[in-house]
Amino acid sequence: MTRLGKVLKHRRRMSCVDHGLRYALKTIDHQHHLNLAPHLQSLEKETTPIELKPGQRLGISTGLFFIESGLLKCEADSSASLTRGAQLTGGLFAAPHMRADNSIGKVNARSATVGKGAQVLKSHPGLMSQTTFRIARVGPGWLIGSIAEMTGSPDLGIYTALTPCRLHQMTFESIERLEVDNPVLVLHLYKLLTHLTSRQNEMTINQLATLRSIMSSTAPTQPISRKRLAQLRKQL
Repeated sequence: MTRLGKVLKHRRRMSCVDHGLRYALKTIDHQHHLNLAPHLQSLEKETTPIELKPGQRLGISTGLFFIESGLLKCEADSSASLTRGAQLTGGLFAAPHMRADNSIGKVNARSATVGKGAQVLKSHPGLMSQTTFRIARVGPGWLIGSIAEMTGSPDLGIYTALTPCRLHQMTFESIERLEVDNPVLVLHLYKLLTHLTSRQNEMTINQLATLRSIMSSTAPTQPISRKRLAQLRKQL
């Protein structure tokens, strides 16, 4: 068994002892330096345990999911953004209106290849949704399903289990009911969601800053040697 497998197995045993959701909440508190688990333990009766096998997808539009154990990858459709994709913009794409013969001389595209590519994409919208790319991996210490439904923003993520996973689902109907029956409990839940969303935004900004520094850095005059590359990897 690999080291990662042993760690996940150990966490799974601990979560069984600590009654699932309570373990997931304590992990969130530990990783994000919070103290909300004692206020949210009563959510246990409002949640349902879910088991996922490796490769199985999770439909996050059905509620919030507290991750007790396992790892999931979050992938996004390459066409799913605020400026691209037929589903969000009614068939409009970020590329300008171009013909197949557009070129740099006509100031409508960077090259004839771009114009031809745009024409192909517009005539075959399905091509825009056939490619996905990985955004992140998530595991214990996070909950998923909050962005799309709780804020009204489009759901851009596809979650797939990388290892055997155990999650605790809380439906949005239960949250709406608790807003009336137990508003204090829901207030603590919203506080948790706000903090995790803020952390996600902060991590995204840091990643964008790193990407910008990489893109703006000057290319080396000669290839990096294997010895130097090994030293850089050790530093990371």
